[in-house]
Amino acid sequence: MRREHVFRDRTNPLDLYDDLELVKRFRFDRQTILQIADLLQEDLESSTLRNHAIPPVMKVLIALRFYASGSFQNIIADTFNIDQSTFSRTTHSVSNALVRRAHKFIKFPSGHVIKENKVKFYAVANFFPNVLELIDGTHVRIIAPLQHEEQFVNRKGYHSIIVQVIVNADSQFINIVAKWPGSSHD
Repeated sequence: MRREHVFRDRTNPLDLYDDLELVKRFRFDRQTILQIADLLQEDLESSTLRNHAIPPVMKVLIALRFYASGSFQNIIADTFNIDQSTFSRTTHSVSNALVRRAHKFIKFPSGHVIKENKVKFYAVANFFPNVLELIDGTHVRIIAPLQHEEQFVNRKGYHSIIVQVIVNADSQFINIVAKWPGSSHD
């Protein structure tokens, strides 16, 4: 027997949360979420003429919540007031759209640089062969902010931000990301 369609009210998290809450839940601020949605707009636009299609920005938010939390599909689907099968299709389509554009944003060193980096890293730490770059994250202690102070208290009980760093074989910083409040999962 076929189930009747249920159209649920969907609240947009961009209307509910400030940037700190968005970063805590989705790992990106409002501006970045909107940029991602804009980038993927063509791929995520529904071909249906129905009024209840999920807009591209909501599809991006659904997928980002899954990536950020690693939670069960049903839990995130319930959070967004959608069916689990809709969640699965949505996350799959967003993931595929991101993969199609990955070459524009993810750059790996060229052939000769790869060889040089492997040799340099092996000279420093010969128990780690074939290393190109190193990545790590740490909590950096900060003075308690005046707003949203509780979000910056980490699991060890002090105020911090989480900093992620990538370095090359010459100990040069290739990338630094310092935007997550200390209570975020590291």
